[in-house]
Amino acid sequence: MRRLVIIALVGVLLVCVPVLSEAQVKYQLPDVRNLKHLTSKTTDRAPDIAGNETTVDYYSAPNGQIISTYSYRGRCYAFSTHSNNDVQNTYRIFVDQKGDGLFLEINRSAPWQIPPWIR
Repeated sequence: MRRLVIIALVGVLLVCVPVLSEAQVKYQLPDVRNLKHLTSKTTDRAPDIAGNETTVDYYSAPNGQIISTYSYRGRCYAFSTHSNNDVQNTYRIFVDQKGDGLFLEINRSAPWQIPPWIR
């Protein structure tokens, strides 16, 4: 019985550890200086701030990847990536939650707003 409990506990740890480590992965803002700037637009990411306060800049990489940066008052707080060539339409979004320049991937289907640190 004791051996069974230990095996079960090890199995749970093996399943949980990758999830915990993946949740802690942080990314840096991609360097867009050498990418082709496609366009800019403004959008509303903070309902409590009047108007469209966020500037979204779209860039194209040579490999077909599109990188979008989201900024407020000239400071980038999020970026997203996708590829027009990707048949699965993979879209990933990353937000700097603390203002430390490190971005965490968030659930792309959940609504999100600009983080409090940038206001």
